[in-house]
Amino acid sequence: MLVSARVVLPLLFLARGAEALSLPAVTAPKGATDAAPTRVRVSHILVDSEGLADECVSLLEKGTAFAELAESVSTCDSKSRGGDLGWITPGLMVPEFDAAAFTFPPGEVVTVQSDFGWHVVCVAEANYVPDDMSPAELRARLMAGDCEGDAPSLQLIDLRDDEERTKAMIPNAPFRHLPYLKWQTWAEQAIAGTLEPPIDKGVEVLFMDHRGGRAERIMQYLAQAGGFVKGRYLHGGINSYAEEADPSVPVYLESDGDCLTCKEH
Repeated sequence: MLVSARVVLPLLFLARGAEALSLPAVTAPKGATDAAPTRVRVSHILVDSEGLADECVSLLEKGTAFAELAESVSTCDSKSRGGDLGWITPGLMVPEFDAAAFTFPPGEVVTVQSDFGWHVVCVAEANYVPDDMSPAELRARLMAGDCEGDAPSLQLIDLRDDEERTKAMIPNAPFRHLPYLKWQTWAEQAIAGTLEPPIDKGVEVLFMDHRGGRAERIMQYLAQAGGFVKGRYLHGGINSYAEEADPSVPVYLESDGDCLTCKEH
C-alpha cells in the first residue's frame, strides 16, 4: 500500500466563509490565472480559537513570516516544516479545504474552522500541468520526438513488473523501468536526489502501468512528498494506449482482471 511520507491531516471542515489577506510574494503563472490549478503547495497554522487565528492574520499583515509563525504557535506536527503540508491535488482534503486551496490565488491567507481547531491557510505555489495524459497525447508526443535527444521534454517511466513488460511494450518509446513493487526504494532516492540517473523535476515525467491506478498513486506521492509537480500518469495505462492510440500494442488481461503483482490496476 502506498503511504505518503508527509503528514496530510484528515480535516473535516465546517462550512464557513472567510476573508482573505493578500501576501504579494507569490503569484500564479502568467496566462494561467483563469485556470484551476491541478496541484498546490499549501501551508497552514493550526490554533485553538478564532481569536488566535485572527491574531495570526494580524501578525502576518505586519510582516511576520508564515513559517516563523507556524513554528511558534501551530499545534500541528507540520510546525516543524513551517506549516508546509507539501503539494496536494484536489480531493486529498475535504471539499471546504479544497475550495480555499484551489480557489484563492497563491499568496493569499484564508482562515477556516474544523473539528481540529482553526486553520490559517496559505497557498505558496500553484501548478497547472494536467495530472493525466491521454493515449492520443502520448502518441503525438512520441511521434514529435519529445522523448528523444539530449534534452527531452518528456521523461517516460514504466512501473510494471518484468512479467507484464513481456506481454506488451509501446514501440519506439524509451521508457525507463522503475517497478512499482520497489517504489519505496527508488522513490525515496528520487526525492533525496540520489537516484541515478535522476528524474528531472523541471521536465514532465509520465508514469505508465497497466490501467493507470498505480501510476496515478506514484504521481501523487512524488508530487506531494518530493515536489515533482510536472509528474503525470498515462490515463488508462498501456491498456488504453493499445485500445485508443496504437492497435499494434497487445492487450493483455489477467484471470482475475487485476494486475498480477499487486492486485491493483
